Amino acid sequence: MKTDVSEIIGFDRGRGRALLAFYGVGTVAVALLNLDKVNSPVPSFISLLLLIGALALLTLPSVEPFEIRLTLGVVILVEAITLLSAWNLKDPNNPGYAAWHQGAITFVLLALTLRGRRAFAWYAYVIFAAITIAASFVTGQDLIAAINDVARQAGTLLIGTLFSVILRRAARSIAAIDATRIVRAARDAATQTALKERALQNARLERDARPALERILVDQPLRPEELRAIAMLEESLRDGITAAGFSGSQLADEIRFARERGIRIVLGDDRGTELEPHHQQRVERALIAEIRLARFGTVTARLSPADRPEIATIIVDEGGSYRSVVVGPETVDITRLS
Repeated sequence: MKTDVSEIIGFDRGRGRALLAFYGVGTVAVALLNLDKVNSPVPSFISLLLLIGALALLTLPSVEPFEIRLTLGVVILVEAITLLSAWNLKDPNNPGYAAWHQGAITFVLLALTLRGRRAFAWYAYVIFAAITIAASFVTGQDLIAAINDVARQAGTLLIGTLFSVILRRAARSIAAIDATRIVRAARDAATQTALKERALQNARLERDARPALERILVDQPLRPEELRAIAMLEESLRDGITAAGFSGSQLADEIRFARERGIRIVLGDDRGTELEPHHQQRVERALIAEIRLARFGTVTARLSPADRPEIATIIVDEGGSYRSVVVGPETVDITRLS
């Protein structure tokens, strides 16, 4: 799950871009409707273009925090808007919506906080406030009114900053809960798989071992074919102890059928840890394929230690004709030797 606030809000995607575009269009309309309240329309037009540029920068894709070069670009554009607009008001003491740039700058800085650059947003706000108050002093307007104007913008930016902090913490908490749920679900699935495999192993043991034990308890000599069946059962039980990594039910059946055909199967497990399910399936498919191909001789399969690049090695010896099968994480390589 995404934990970046910018990823959640999606300024670089459809709805986020639509929000910024909607704000930009609304601000342009307000500015154009109040051109009669500024000394010159040229600074207003330039400021609008700079505002559109700042909003466009905020829509660019970037992980949190926002890229430093893009952040500095937004800050520079914001301060340029301030420099152009703060001196351009006809009636500084009663500017009305002619001071649209103040709200627009606050909105841009608020969006910057949501993209993970809270410190830069507040640095930019301090410069904006200083320029605004300096302009009011030079033009002779009421300083208290100017300070009150920038203070209101500070309140808006503070609320936005707190919102971004709370949203970020909430996103991280939700992500942690979601990760815990996924881990628990994976653990439960692994437990269910293990229980299912254990039930299959018990059923196979019940199927294969019980008749042999019951026959041994009968006070009659064992026939040769019964002795061979018991010997193969012993080998199968030994595999479960010395080669626990080769524990699939289908593989166990294939090994038993092969031994009944007279093929010698030797298994070894040097790994020491359980295989990942998809790796185990890859190994078992390769081993089953070689067992089915073998006409006589010996099939030796061994799981490699965990630090080796290959997962398992299979050697098929058919009376001096050899096949070597190396099972890797992604490939199965077969080499034939005569």
